[in-house]
This record gives sequence, structure tokens and C-alpha cells, in this order.
Amino acid sequence: MSKPAIRQATIQDLPHIVPIFDSYREYFNQQKDPVLVERFLFEKFEHRESVIFIAQKQDEVIGFAQLYPLFSSLTLQRVWLLNDFFITEEFRGSGVGTQLFATVKEFTLLTKSKGIELSVEHTNKKAWTFWEKQGFKQDEEFRYYFYKL
Repeated sequence: MSKPAIRQATIQDLPHIVPIFDSYREYFNQQKDPVLVERFLFEKFEHRESVIFIAQKQDEVIGFAQLYPLFSSLTLQRVWLLNDFFITEEFRGSGVGTQLFATVKEFTLLTKSKGIELSVEHTNKKAWTFWEKQGFKQDEEFRYYFYKL
């Protein structure tokens, strides 16, 4: 199996990203809503609020990673939040995720960031294993909280 092309997405890729992003949301028990997804992603491109990388085979997007910029006031550096990362089920375990993350890591190095932050559901052991293989460590310095509105 040939390796997919991995590159930073542009707004021209929007029609190809919407279906996989909608599947990603459905994976996390959200209702499919391609119109809302397209509007959301369009705003991310339009306002340059995130960076999206895609893994592509021919015209089909088979994986994506979305990064949001954060900043550390203490170290005066950028941190990238890897908020969304998804590989279609057919391509899981084929190395696409590792290849996609390698591109994300290269980008974070090129942007001179402090590092990459992500969170994983407590029940998603496959994701823990994947991220730990990529070199992530569970934070032992800070406890993260979330205030739900």
C-alpha cells in the first residue's frame, strides 16, 4: 500500500475535509451536521484560528490533525494544542497516524514552539498507547480542570 500524501490543508480543501470531520464528530457521539461543520471549518480558515494537516489518498482525505495555538506566559513560547486527530477506520494501524503526527511534530519544531498538548478520554486506551508511542508523557506537574457551562 502506497503512503498517503500529507500536507497542510488550505481553504480549497474544505469540501474534502467536511465528510471526515463529520465522521470524527460522529465517532465522539455528536450528530452529523455537514452544514455546521463546513461553517465551523470555514471560520477556522478565514480567521486563521487553526492549522489543519490532512492525509490524502487520491482525492480522499483519510486522516486529519487540527492544531490550535496556545501561549505560555511563563516561558514566553507558543504551545500547539492538538485538539483533533482522526484516521478513518480503514487506515488505522497502517502507519498513517504515525506519518501524520510526524508532519505535525515537524511543523511545531519549525514554528519554534515549546511543545504539543493534547487530551485523551480516560476510556480510550488505544489512543493512550498510540500517543505514548509517539513520545507523549502524562503531565505530572499540572492538574488540568474544565469548567462546563
